[in-house]
Amino acid sequence: SSSQRAQILVGDIWGCFKGEGLGYFKDIHRLTMFADYRVPVTLRELGVMTYSGELTSKVLSKEVMEPGSEYEVEIRACTVHAVEMIMEEMKRTFEDASLVPKSIELDWFLWRTGEARRSVSEPHHRVLTIFY
Repeated sequence: SSSQRAQILVGDIWGCFKGEGLGYFKDIHRLTMFADYRVPVTLRELGVMTYSGELTSKVLSKEVMEPGSEYEVEIRACTVHAVEMIMEEMKRTFEDASLVPKSIELDWFLWRTGEARRSVSEPHHRVLTIFY
């Protein structure tokens, strides 16, 4: 949706200004990861997420999904949920809370990790849309 573009804009401004001045947002901790195409691949490779056989088939065959389809929404929602579960586990287990990243920082890490592995990773899901 177009709200993802707004979310990315806020994250980019926050990151560019290192959370200070124009990049200061008192509620930046409420921003979730950006439900994109790369992070689900990374989460699958890490064993955090799995797809049904049918969905795996669609993704591996590079079938283009309809924007807003059940599978697309499921992938994106489960990706956000999985990252938030990782965040909760980090908050629970890290003795030093200052080491726990914000959701968008974990998203950036997972996205960069996925991009670095692009040539050896399975394909990502495909959706043609103007919203992200």
